[in-house]
Amino acid sequence: MGRICVIIISVIALVLALPRGETILKIVRYAWGGFGAAFGPLVIFSLFSRKTSWQSALAGMVTGTVVLVVWKQVGLSDTMYEIVPGFVANCVTIFILNRIIGQKNQKVLRQYEEVVKAITTGK
Repeated sequence: MGRICVIIISVIALVLALPRGETILKIVRYAWGGFGAAFGPLVIFSLFSRKTSWQSALAGMVTGTVVLVVWKQVGLSDTMYEIVPGFVANCVTIFILNRIIGQKNQKVLRQYEEVVKAITTGK
């Protein structure tokens, strides 16, 4: 089943990549933009905000990815690299949802405090 999925995804990627006439560098740039817009803010907020919940993380990832894709498809990539608006939208989404929802899982909050204590005290 795993091999069949890999073949299907490869065929879809091939079909999407062929007619565009884009260089490999542009395709890779777009892919890295997607990773950055989806996961970059999440990593930063996870490390520096104890309020980051799974809901805000998921909403931020989806928002950043959607903004990146729409930005590219509308043709605004010539004015600004699509990672920038995707990254900003992701950050804003996580920030707002952290204020509204916040992290309520006591185990996660305890682990966060333990890591902060270990880093600040060196233990």
